[in-house]
Amino acid sequence: MADSGSRSTVSLERFLSQDTALAEDEDEDELNEYESSTQDEEYLRILLDRERDRNHIRSPVDDWIKVARSEAIQWIINTRAFFRLRFHTAYLSVIYIDRFLSKGLISSDKNWAIRLLSVACLSLAAKMTQLKAPALSQFPAEEYNFESNTIHRMELLVSTTLDWRMHSVTPFNFISCFIPCFCNESSNREFVSLTTQILLATTKDINFVGYRSSTIAMAATLMVIDQNLTKESLEMKLKSIWLNRFLDHGDVYGCYCRILELEPVKVTVSKADLATSLENLPTGTKRMRLAFNECEKKQLS
Repeated sequence: MADSGSRSTVSLERFLSQDTALAEDEDEDELNEYESSTQDEEYLRILLDRERDRNHIRSPVDDWIKVARSEAIQWIINTRAFFRLRFHTAYLSVIYIDRFLSKGLISSDKNWAIRLLSVACLSLAAKMTQLKAPALSQFPAEEYNFESNTIHRMELLVSTTLDWRMHSVTPFNFISCFIPCFCNESSNREFVSLTTQILLATTKDINFVGYRSSTIAMAATLMVIDQNLTKESLEMKLKSIWLNRFLDHGDVYGCYCRILELEPVKVTVSKADLATSLENLPTGTKRMRLAFNECEKKQLS
């Protein structure tokens, strides 16, 4: 990794800090997967074709959506840490949230609907990426104690709204292709760990929803290599690798500049607190009941 002065050191130290509470619960199998070199052009082309089929929140974005989205993602980050889910799982759930919000089905006074959406999207993502997903009754919803049946109905609404296209491409799909282009085996683990933490941090900034997953993955990879790249030096690095022709240099540089300003995500609720909240949930606690039926979408708006 290049050290290009104080700016580089400070930038990386933000993500190396133990205050993020991410490094301690990294999934070894997940990191090993990203360390494995994938230099298959056909595989990359398939990913690139799939990432073109996406929906994202259109600009300008209402302030309430920004706030609600930020709170939803923080809940996902906290819950991911509690269940020790894959980083990829958390990222995929955010993509589901953004795709759903892009349909404009939730109005500004439905805070409960945003939380329910968060639970449903994380549950769906876990079912897509984890060997064993948590039971619906295990998901902590803080002030909203949704019944399992309610979450299941929201899962169905999300799936149908997204036309059952649940295999969304994330930046995590690309890093096994990108990292080996710049990193030797001896430094892979730290490289991968930093890259995954940076990718997770991009979920909190709504400005990243307009970038392709491949662009975000490459920008994050380059951020770990060198935090002082100019547009010209970034282009030189891209031109030195076989992936060059698949990437828009301008988009990668724009995304890279945004990443330089990111702060790492932090787990704001301790695992002990989350566990306690689950253990202390009384049997028979009154749970929010939502009457989902053929008018489901209208009830959210």
